[in-house]
Amino acid sequence: MLENILGGGFEVARTALTGLSRRQSAISANVANIDTPGYRRREVDFEGALKERLALSPASLQATDDRHFTKTTSENVGQGSSSRTRDVVSERNDANDVSIDEEMLLLVDTQLRFQALSQATGKRLSTLRTVIRGG
Repeated sequence: MLENILGGGFEVARTALTGLSRRQSAISANVANIDTPGYRRREVDFEGALKERLALSPASLQATDDRHFTKTTSENVGQGSSSRTRDVVSERNDANDVSIDEEMLLLVDTQLRFQALSQATGKRLSTLRTVIRGG
């Protein structure tokens, strides 16, 4: 019931923050096992699962202006998809496929996303608190 009053955005934010936290744990495990022979890196791709769960797509939304959505062309079909090609692929003799450079880039990206989402959620809660208090 509280979610109905506050709006569905908090459930989405909670799910996204949980996914980002899991991604950070996977990155930490990858870095911790960088010298473990045969270790296969872990990857958490929650964006695709979140999109599927929410079933949000430009086709399911209604545009009130032609400028709201870009047209899908063959050049941008793959943009924003949940699968990605690894930028750095380790070719080590011990069959460990962890690249410290890639893991550090993913860690920074994850931290920035988490921080931005946390701040946005905090501001929304602050606004609701102000509305409830009446001033």
